[in-house]
Parts: sequence; structure tokens; C-alpha cells
Amino acid sequence: MEQKTKNRIRLRDIAPVRLAISVLAGLAVAVSAALRAGDGKAMEKVYYGFSRPYHRFMARLCSHLGFSAAELLYALALGFVAVYITLQIIKKIRRPHKWKTVYITIITMVMLSLTVWAAYCYLWTPYYYAPTFAAQSGTDDGAVSTAELTAVTEYFAQKANEYADRVQRDKDGLYSVSRDDILDRAAGVYENASGKWTFLEGDALRPKGIICSKVMSLTDFTGFFFPLTGETNVNMDSPAVMLPFTAEHEISHQRGIGEEQECNFIAAAACMASGDPDYEYSGALTSYIYLSNALYGADRAAWTRIHAVLSASVLRDLAQDKTYWEKYEDTLVNRLSSSAYESFLQGNGQTLGLESYGACVNLLVHYFGAG
Repeated sequence: MEQKTKNRIRLRDIAPVRLAISVLAGLAVAVSAALRAGDGKAMEKVYYGFSRPYHRFMARLCSHLGFSAAELLYALALGFVAVYITLQIIKKIRRPHKWKTVYITIITMVMLSLTVWAAYCYLWTPYYYAPTFAAQSGTDDGAVSTAELTAVTEYFAQKANEYADRVQRDKDGLYSVSRDDILDRAAGVYENASGKWTFLEGDALRPKGIICSKVMSLTDFTGFFFPLTGETNVNMDSPAVMLPFTAEHEISHQRGIGEEQECNFIAAAACMASGDPDYEYSGALTSYIYLSNALYGADRAAWTRIHAVLSASVLRDLAQDKTYWEKYEDTLVNRLSSSAYESFLQGNGQTLGLESYGACVNLLVHYFGAG
């Protein structure tokens, strides 16, 4: 009779709370998938009725913190998982016949994973089902001709040359401006976009610099919008010349735009209309990079001709950026991160995946080519 009692599975042995949370989170993910079916109008309602109000509230709340709440949450989550798994392994070693430890570990990890997944399904996925920037603004994002692409690429090369002489440089001739000073001006610069396209209006909040920016570089990120806190976060270690553009890109996510190519275009438009030399130069230089990459594949001769007119200052800044990122190329972490984010983008309807960051070319050509 005593042996039967020992072998009996008690309710607490199956971790009912963790199991229930896992089931509920799994159901939430399934419901999200159902809402995405068809024309996506149901998910659009989630965007306007839940995602956007939540992000506006959280962004204002977290703006009172002098650090990134997103970075803190990442650190706490990684620390918790590492410590928890280590303790569970020790417990299993000490009691090798206690398979309950293995079960509890697995159900805990499943619970955490499904809960985070469910959160993203309702806090970020709806952004890909909302009206696009192109649709709301009436900006043409259709195909462009090689001749149009060449003309606008040349325009931005000229602008980059012009603005390169207006920014502060160090003794080596490289762009040298305080990153904190750049971020202090970011929200004000964005008003050049929200003033023109009123659906981008929102609270003027400063992007957060990440302390562990080298880790961001290792994963090939210059910035990110964190759906759980509504914060915009930027890499403070990568070359500062690209920081103004990156800040405007991330603010675009915070103001409700999900598609990467559209955030790139908005960042370019805000920078170019800013009247701020640092932002104008960053906008012109980054736009030139996207356009010239497209032109390189369409007309190599035109690319060579335009590249040849870039000033020494512009070439130095481009070389610095290239050298910086080469340090992180082809690392295991970089490949895993890129692969995961590629799958994430494609899983949310951005069929170009990481290449969607270059699809802003059509918007740039139509908008600036029409001027």
C-alpha cells in the first residue's frame, strides 16, 4: 500500500499553473493565426484597438527611465534562464532517478517561450496588417526604371558630398559627433516627417542608447523597437555617421510603421528635410548606400561613374563603416541572428526578408525624383 502511494502522480507533480499558462499562451497564438487569415482586417483591428494604445502608453511610461527597460528585460531574462537551467541540471545530477526535474524544466521553458511568442503575436505582428505608409501617404512605391534610379542615386551622391563638409570631423577626417547629442535632437528632427504625414504624429521621445552595444553589433543590429516596452533602442558602438538615420528609422516603428523599407524611407525624408547638418549628411549617405547597391546590379557603368565623384570625406566614412561591420561578418552568432530575423520577417509577410531594408529604393526614387 505504501509503494502504491509513492508511485501515485499528484496534481502538483504536473506543475498545473505552468501547464495552464502554456495552454492559454498556445491558444492565444492559435487565435492570432486565425485572425491573420483572410484579408487581415481582424488583425488590423487588433493594431488600432490594442497594439498602438499599448505602445503609446508604455513608450511614455518608459521615457521617464534614464536607461533602456528593454535592455534590462533582456539581461534579466537571459540571466534567469541561465541560472534556472544550471540549477535544474545540478538537481538532476544529485537525483538522477527524479525525472520530474526534467519535466518541470521542459514545461517551464515551454511556458516562457509560448508566453513571449503570444505577446509578439499581439504587440508586433498586427503592425504588418495595418495600412502601409505608401497607402496612407499616397507615395508611389511601384517599380522604377534604371534611368530614374541612376538620376536619384547621383542626386544623393551630390548631397552626400555637399553635406560631408558641414559636419564635425576628427584629425583623421572621420565623422566625429557626440552620439548623445545626436539622440537629443532625434525626436525634433522627426517632426519633419510627422508634420508632413500627420498619421506619424506622436510623443517626442528620445531613443535609448544600448549599454551592451557590442552585443548588438555581434547580432548585426544597429537599432530595434521593443514591442514589450514601446521603446526605440539604438547601437552606440557602431559608426556614429549612421546613427541619425537609424534613430529616425526606429522612431518610425514607434509611430506605428511596421515595414522596414518604409521606415528607411521615412528616416531619409525626415533627415533630408531637417536642416540639421548631421541628420542631412546621415540621410544622404545612407540613402546613397541603398540606391547605389541597387544601381550596382542594374547598371555597373553608371554605378562606377557616380562612385568616382564621391568626395574623400564620404569615402572615408564609408570605409570606416565597412571596416567596422567586417569584424562581425560570418560569426556563428551573426549567422544565427540573421537567419532567425530573416525567418521572422518572412513569417510576417515581408517576403523580401532582410532584403526588404533595400526595398525603400522605389520610394526614394519616386519621392526625390519627382522634385
